Amino acid sequence: MNSPFKFLDSYGREDKKIFFGREAEVELLYEKLFETRLILLYGASGTGKTSLINCGLSNKFQDTDWFAMFVRRGDNLLNSLHREIRRRSITPIDETTGLVPSLKSLYYDHYKPIYLIFDQFEELFILGTEAEQQLFLSELARLLEINIQVTIILSMREEYIASLSEYEKYIPTLFDNRIRLEKMNAQNLRKVIAGTTAAFDIGMDEPDVTLDAMISKLGNKKTGIDLTHVQVYLDRLYRKFQSLYGVEKKVVFDPALVVAAGEIENVLALYLEEQLNLLGREVGRADVPLTVLYTLVTDDGTKRSLGQAEIRDLLPADMGISAETLNFCIRRFEEMRILKSIG
Repeated sequence: MNSPFKFLDSYGREDKKIFFGREAEVELLYEKLFETRLILLYGASGTGKTSLINCGLSNKFQDTDWFAMFVRRGDNLLNSLHREIRRRSITPIDETTGLVPSLKSLYYDHYKPIYLIFDQFEELFILGTEAEQQLFLSELARLLEINIQVTIILSMREEYIASLSEYEKYIPTLFDNRIRLEKMNAQNLRKVIAGTTAAFDIGMDEPDVTLDAMISKLGNKKTGIDLTHVQVYLDRLYRKFQSLYGVEKKVVFDPALVVAAGEIENVLALYLEEQLNLLGREVGRADVPLTVLYTLVTDDGTKRSLGQAEIRDLLPADMGISAETLNFCIRRFEEMRILKSIG
């Protein structure tokens, strides 16, 4: 009973035909790139910042004009950037080579504009030391001065914006070009749902009533609608239809199906339960995945910056979870996007 939806994963360049509802934001970001070399993109968790860049923005460019490097912190943001530059380079770059000459070498290898995209940039402040933050921001300031085509996008959750303030001394223009990505309004969410269902040849009876019912299930006026949940919800409707009417019949969404699928909180809880059960079967122990998950996640839903030995020390000793099993669980949680779904 396979479904075509993205679940909690972000949209990539190949998803252009199923990416809807952010046309104005994509155009604004695209225009900003020609005005400045540094853009700060921020918004609440679940607003689709990664998809906006990875799918919406990247599809505004031809391959010859878009050399994008997506960098996450990992164990250290500057080290991760160095590793990504060496990985994408043609001319070998020694590990001792500085950031500026390394980036220049990469540019001359490919000879097209480089876009450095630091996704989930807030990890530098959640997980990084003050020394790491200072070194990275000072190096970033140097990159803005080099005479090659390099544009930097910092994408982060808005609640960590204040953490950047003290680094204006390194980069005075840090806040000059910023874009706040709002939670999607009901009108654009209708475009997302209608466009996605049409792209996957899913019918819709009483479209206006059905769309209104779906949107009312997905969020409210106070909290807004979390885009990371929309695909999970659409999948639940899809599979609910198949469980009621069989997999051979064309899927059609209608108001009765929306009622049968239940509230979004229950849909998300069921999705998490299904994924944990699946992982439990994969490792052969039903109790392991949830135990590992609790160890990996902080109170605010952020993945802990811990080494494997530290994680094992936090696990109940009597469970006897092996290093191999722990590694497997961590990798599968990342593939399933479980950590992001509860963050």
